[in-house]
Amino acid sequence: MMQVNWFQILIDWVYGLIFWVYDVVNWIVGIILWVYNWVWGVIFWIWDLVFLNLDFLIKAILFPGLIFVVLALIYTVWFTRKMWGRIQMRRGPFHMGKFGGLQLFADAIKLISKEVIIPDGSRRWMYRILPSILLVIVLLPFAFIPWDATWYIADLSVSLVLVFAFLAAVPILALLIGWISGSKYSLIGGFRAANNQFAAEIPIIMSSVGPALLAGSLSLMAISGAQSSVWYVFLLPINFVTFLVSSVVAVGTFPFDAPVADSEIIFGWRTELSGVYFTLTYFAEFAEQMLYSALMVVLFFGGASGLPFLPGFVNFIIKFLIVMFFFIIVTSSFYRLRQDQITRYCWKYLLPLSMLNIILVLFGLAYIDGLAALVMGG
Repeated sequence: MMQVNWFQILIDWVYGLIFWVYDVVNWIVGIILWVYNWVWGVIFWIWDLVFLNLDFLIKAILFPGLIFVVLALIYTVWFTRKMWGRIQMRRGPFHMGKFGGLQLFADAIKLISKEVIIPDGSRRWMYRILPSILLVIVLLPFAFIPWDATWYIADLSVSLVLVFAFLAAVPILALLIGWISGSKYSLIGGFRAANNQFAAEIPIIMSSVGPALLAGSLSLMAISGAQSSVWYVFLLPINFVTFLVSSVVAVGTFPFDAPVADSEIIFGWRTELSGVYFTLTYFAEFAEQMLYSALMVVLFFGGASGLPFLPGFVNFIIKFLIVMFFFIIVTSSFYRLRQDQITRYCWKYLLPLSMLNIILVLFGLAYIDGLAALVMGG
């Protein structure tokens, strides 16, 4: 009969327990060290992000980034309303602040503080998120606008293409907002907004091909810098006109405001929006006007080049205000066009003229000696 050595079993069990406790302690220490290293890694990553990329963060947040664009957007709305008032023999806003300069802040507070009414037939989560996405989509292309030779957020070789890629999403979002609102007026307005964009998209892209060909690049920085000798508006005046008119069509303001025609479909795709959601889409419309005006400065007016005794970004802003003035003149001087008239004018007149400009540019570069060296900045 075998005898059981209980003493040896006890010793083995104690040794096993000791090694198990040791492994558990090692495992806990490993977790602590991993957390410690991860925290320090995050701290060093934030340190590198903030202090090694401080210049980028300043540009992205302050100037020419988000804060500058939002403030410029607010005063662009003020400038537009004052110009509309003068053209239509009114005073425009004048109660809040000097010359009504604080009226937009008062309007924004009023709109944001209003009750948000979500229709019963709407898709609630899309109703809440799409207006914010619309504003973000319109603001993102400002990262590629070269306000000066050094003041820009991103300079990519295909930045012009990326800008139009972002803008192509705007009518889709307008159509979606009209569809999810659960209103027939909103849905009709969404289809009209999409129709406006589809009618204007090809002419506006064709109108930008001329400056890109002359500069030999799709980079907005390169196109702006190539106009140090001559601004492209003098070589491509018809291109500038077709770009300007197509931009007004794409934004959907007077006289191409069929998507929000209040006498026909109440307020179009924005009929069911209220409070902060309406404010977001309202600012998105003016941000789009700003973006197209800035693009016209880059493509046709030499960007930051201008008076040599002024900083580059001051030259850019002066030209931006002048282009914005022409934008406002167009949007306040004509009667509203029907949807079929908008499409016909874009495809029958703007498209052939923009294509004619491309042909003329190609012939000029091929057969006019010295033109390529002149228009590409020497």
